[in-house]
Amino acid sequence: MRVKSCRSVTAARKILRRNGLTLSESEILTSLAKECLKRWRGEGKKSATPRRYNVEAAAYRIRPWYVNRVLYSALWERGIHSGESVSRMVDFAVRFYLPRLLEVLLRVRRAGVRQSPSNIAYWARRSMARKRAYKEVFINYQCKTYLNHAGDLIYMQVCTQVPKKGLSPDEIQHWNTRAA
Repeated sequence: MRVKSCRSVTAARKILRRNGLTLSESEILTSLAKECLKRWRGEGKKSATPRRYNVEAAAYRIRPWYVNRVLYSALWERGIHSGESVSRMVDFAVRFYLPRLLEVLLRVRRAGVRQSPSNIAYWARRSMARKRAYKEVFINYQCKTYLNHAGDLIYMQVCTQVPKKGLSPDEIQHWNTRAA
């Protein structure tokens, strides 16, 4: 990971510890990697292998990360698909999703953990102030193959996004049944 990302994770662990939550670096990185996989939007390109990332050894630190095989496999497959290395995906997750993780963990009172009410209010305000990047939508695909013979293929796919806001309950039910 980049040195700056290592410092960010260390600072996050200190903030969590001050608020009564003890998470290891591996637990934080695992949560961030899962969030990265959940929110990843690809560009539709595929590469044969992940790109080299840590070429300048002085600017990066090797960190031990104990991760289960299923998550690592999913990250590796995503790396092959997108052409990014696993370390770059984790580094991206630290930069972009670590503040969200802190907000989620610290905005509510937890049983058995001593937290100040003003601190809880601060993290709740930060969470509420965050812009929501994605609106709830139904994604509808329509495909049609016009010709598929002897090496000739004429194919069309149309993707439509229908926003849920403004739809009546009957229309929402209609789109829900089409998605199933």
